[in-house]
Parts: sequence; C-alpha cells; structure tokens
Amino acid sequence: MEFQVGAVLLVDNVKYDVIGKVEYRNRGDNCCWFEYRMISRNSRKEKWLSVDEIYKEYSISEVTRKISYDGYHMVDSGTEEVVRVWGDVDVDVGDQAEFKEYEDSTEEKIISSEIWDDGEELSCGYYVDEEEIQFCSYEGGRSLESGSNSGTKMFRNRNNLILGIWIILIGCYYLSELFPKQHSIEKYLKQSSLYEYETSITGNQKQKADVYHSCLDLDTTAKDILQGIEGDTIDVQQNTEEEDKSIAILTKKEYCLIYVAEDEQILIQISSRKYAYTTDDDPYHASAHTRRYYRRYYYSRGYNSDASSYGNSYSPYVNYDDTYLGGNDFDPYSSYASSVRQSSIDARSSSGGGLSSGK
Repeated sequence: MEFQVGAVLLVDNVKYDVIGKVEYRNRGDNCCWFEYRMISRNSRKEKWLSVDEIYKEYSISEVTRKISYDGYHMVDSGTEEVVRVWGDVDVDVGDQAEFKEYEDSTEEKIISSEIWDDGEELSCGYYVDEEEIQFCSYEGGRSLESGSNSGTKMFRNRNNLILGIWIILIGCYYLSELFPKQHSIEKYLKQSSLYEYETSITGNQKQKADVYHSCLDLDTTAKDILQGIEGDTIDVQQNTEEEDKSIAILTKKEYCLIYVAEDEQILIQISSRKYAYTTDDDPYHASAHTRRYYRRYYYSRGYNSDASSYGNSYSPYVNYDDTYLGGNDFDPYSSYASSVRQSSIDARSSSGGGLSSGK
C-alpha cells in the first residue's frame, strides 16, 4: 500500500487530501515505513497517516503541544532517518530523530515523541485497520468507476499527468547523479547519539571550529564517520608517527581531525576549510604531535587549493615552514573511504533511483 502526493484518501470514513509524504528508516533494524501528511476535507485539520507494511501497523495521528502519559506504556524506541521526501513536508533527506512510541492499555491509542535538532515533537492518535484506508482519486479527479466518455478522458489525462511526473522525477534523479548531494560531517555528528558536543573554538574571519567527544575508540570513530558521510571525501590520512595516530579527513567543504586528547578522550574537531585556511589555532586539548600533524596535513593537502577560493583572506600558512606531508597509498582509512563510497554508488545504481509509481 503506497500513495502519491495529490491522492484523495478515505481513512476511518473521513476524506483527506495527501499534501506530503516521507519515507523513514529505522536505523535499528533497517525497516522502512511511509508517513503521509494529510488535510481533512471537512475540518481542514492536519493529520498524519503512518503505513508500516513490514509490521502491518497503520495509524492516524496529529501533532499536539501537551500530552499526558498516564495509562500509557512504551512499546518501541530508536532512531529514525528520513530516506525520501515528497510534497509539502518540513524534513530533508538525511534528517534523523530519536523516537519513542507508547500505547494505552487497550492497545488502540498511541502517543509518539520525536526529538529533532530543533526540539521535541509530540503526536497522539490511534491505530486503524488496513481496510479502513481507501484510495479515492487524485486531486482534481474523480473515482474511475464508470465507463463513461468523461471517465475515459480523465483516465487519459491522469496517465499524461503521471507520465509527466515520471519524466520530472527521472530528470531530477539524473541531475542528482551528475551533481550529488554533499555530505556534512558536522551534520552527522550533531545527529548521531554517539557523539557529544564539547566546545567551540573561534578563529579569524568569524570562522568557528566545533569539538565533539566520541564514546567509541579512535578506529571505530573514524570508520563510523566515513560510513555516515558515505565515504564522500577528498582525502583521508592517518599520522604514521609512533607518538600520534590522529586521522585527518578533508571533504569538499570541511576539515576534520579525529585524535586522542591529552586526557585520553577521543575528540573530533570539525570546521569549514575556510576556518583551516584563515586560522592555525591548536586543536582543543591536543598533544604537541597532534598539533603539528593538524597543520602539516592541512598545508600539504588543502592549503593550495583553498588559496584559489579564499585568496582574498589572509592565511597564517603563508609563513608555514614545516616539512611537506607526502601521501600514503596504503593508508587504511583512505582505502576504507573508497570502499564505502563505491558501495554507496553501487547501491544507488542498483536501486534504479528509488522511484516508485505508488498506488
């Protein structure tokens, strides 16, 4: 059961217009489900229809400001990630939220809590049976039950509309392949429960670097971040010095350093490349070897290309006199990023773009 934006649905004997649609993935079990943003044709109230074909659960709910959990018990929790979006919705692909689901004693009424970057969203509703969800027509059309000429004409118009939508969607897909979305390490760190914000460092030119604490070890942290951005990097390299094993990641817009701090915590410093170009302040609570690697890596891998972009801004690296850092063809994290990136490309190619005709 899947519907398109513009569909008219009859849910629990109330007619709704579908104005938005979101596909979510549970990061715990990788199962996906759809949620439809709907407007009632009678009351003009907004409702959300959740359709989970894996677990055969269907519900309708509405956003609320205050709620009481009395008589309810938690039945599910985890992290949900936005996989695809259509129509009028206020989330983007890649957004994540921590969710909790509650049921009352009758197992009919439900409460949900979603914690996003900008706060918590509460919803209340109830379960519906699959047969209580019925497709009526598309917006502006009628149900195609009669065999009249007008019905035949509408059928042709609907097919033309669907064909036009398909052409647009396929065009957008190929444009996205030509100009793929740039992944953000900063955004991934903010969304993941594995990392906790520590502090910020203010640099020159109103630039800023943020520091996060990882609950993982150095190796797992680096691999998790590379997985989180689907290997979308320009360069990755680990320091080969015995005294320091810091891992530097350079993307199109960001410079990231993963390192062991002086207090043995695993820290991640993330900034824009402009911060790195205009500021050479020490990484937060870093050892002398880490501080040196932070500068050597950026100067060797990013400075020259950034000079063409930020050449109008002063850079302290104009007087940098340390040795140039050569590349390492056998760097394990560079190889890991390449394999993650290729796996991501293969997955997108095999999915055919993820387009679905719906019902």
